[in-house]
Amino acid sequence: MPQEKHVHETTRRQRALETLVIFRRSLIYQTKEFFQNSTLHGVRYIAETGRPIGEKFMWFCFTSIGAVTALVIIMSLWEKFQTNPTITGLDTDFHNQNVVFPTTVVCPEAAFDHEKSYAAVYKSLANYDDARAQMFAPFLELLTSLNFGNIRDAKLLSESIPKDQLEEHTVRQWAFEGHISCENTFVSCKYRDEDIPCCDHFEPIYTEHGFCYAFNSRFKSTAGEDIKTGAPHDLYETDKKWALFFVPNSTSRIFIFSNEEYFGSDFNAQIDWSESQLVEVRISKKNTYTTDDARQLSIGQRKCIFSDEVKLNYFPEAYTFSSCMKQCRMNKAIKLCKCNPPFYKPISVHQNPFIVAAVIGLSFPFLADNVPMCMVKDFDCLDEFKVNITNIKDCLQCELSCSKTVFNIDKLIKIVDRPESTGVLVEFLTWPIIRYKREVLFGWVDLLVSFGGIASLFLGFSLLSGVEIIYYFTLRACCMVYKNRQELYEIEERIRKEPPPLIDLQLRLKSHSTLRVGAAPSSAVLLVKPAAGEAGGGVQRKHEKNFYNHTKKIYRTPKVLPDHGYGSNTMKSWKDSDQAQYMP
Repeated sequence: MPQEKHVHETTRRQRALETLVIFRRSLIYQTKEFFQNSTLHGVRYIAETGRPIGEKFMWFCFTSIGAVTALVIIMSLWEKFQTNPTITGLDTDFHNQNVVFPTTVVCPEAAFDHEKSYAAVYKSLANYDDARAQMFAPFLELLTSLNFGNIRDAKLLSESIPKDQLEEHTVRQWAFEGHISCENTFVSCKYRDEDIPCCDHFEPIYTEHGFCYAFNSRFKSTAGEDIKTGAPHDLYETDKKWALFFVPNSTSRIFIFSNEEYFGSDFNAQIDWSESQLVEVRISKKNTYTTDDARQLSIGQRKCIFSDEVKLNYFPEAYTFSSCMKQCRMNKAIKLCKCNPPFYKPISVHQNPFIVAAVIGLSFPFLADNVPMCMVKDFDCLDEFKVNITNIKDCLQCELSCSKTVFNIDKLIKIVDRPESTGVLVEFLTWPIIRYKREVLFGWVDLLVSFGGIASLFLGFSLLSGVEIIYYFTLRACCMVYKNRQELYEIEERIRKEPPPLIDLQLRLKSHSTLRVGAAPSSAVLLVKPAAGEAGGGVQRKHEKNFYNHTKKIYRTPKVLPDHGYGSNTMKSWKDSDQAQYMP
């Protein structure tokens, strides 16, 4: 039984080997058939039987040069499609009826209120001890401007405070106990040349820049969360003045950016205002939007993300570059230190508990009201990994938004010799009338047309040519193995027994060449049996000479055309005959 099994296995392997051999022969045969019948330019001369090898090599070079040239041009078109498929131009069909005023953030240099900080510490951490309150108050004051740069100093200041008392509240809650109030931040405010209550329009925000107050911001901060604000402030072309004027109460840094963005460490201050200064800022708005036909391109090709294309876990309202960068830093902090820094948006686990659990390394969803807020004991970890957390190279997946608004400062005037008139004026230089449109320059259809034109120009290639290649080397080759199996066996055996053909380097067709006596003709040579008595080279040369003398004699004698029955004597009889109708 084992022997029969071994024999059966051997037989099966032999059959498989034979099938591979004849399949190889079928591919060779189909290759020759394809070259002879293909519509691609020049390839049929490469495999045509009877062509000299020099001519075949010549056509092979021409075809190869055409293929390489077409490939180089196609690769350059593909690179253009991948790197620069869009174009930006002016949108002529545009007129602004209203404009959203930019977000204006005021960050006081001293973001704390010393009296509030002392009172909060005196009643809680110091337990009504004045000396301890004086010692603990600087810690609370530093929390109002906490960031990765001074987090080590905050850790050192907290070492003298009892840990059990410090952990009664979160760090964010302690920071809100001592921050400066809005009333102590602003003196007066005007919007559209009308007086407004500052604290009704400037909302508190807590970020990496510390405690600030923002006009027209997307959110406002509380001790427990960041809350979305209402509708933004608009300007109309008919307004008396397109401006915001305010007078800060102390030295401040001022940021101006689009209302679409989420404020954080990605922004730098445009204005450093100090007391007794009048700063006038003239701004201009530049809006760029991308048409919907750009959605056919990948994010890497168009280098922007539509607002509804990617939904961020922590900022699900709409995608922006600043919110993506902030979420990236939050993810790294949660991953490395298993907590969320206090100056970032408090994260509710109900937004996406499984994602948060995966980030902080838990095997099950973290069932708590919030992602753990970093406490003082976590400051060492945040200080250790602050370079990793703030490294923007780890956030390369964040692309710009496809609809982006930028406010440029066209004119900045600082006046320091008017102590009676101080403040900051943010005003539009002109009414925004320019908008830029980004649209597809080179899409998939353009790419297909370009590829087809290049391939057709250099090779005569089309989509059906590709189908033809697949047909010859798959379906047709396999069908030949099963339908013409015996013929393939015979061809394989005959080729094995026949000696290899001689290589002819002459640029003459073999069918017009002189055969050597006794030489075996190739398949392209037409065999003609010679007449009796004319075999041999001498007889052939003799007949060629006689033919030459005969033709020479013809051109030397006068030419007399025979009438073939059309002479004057016979014309009448022809006209009277039945065949007269065929005469011209």
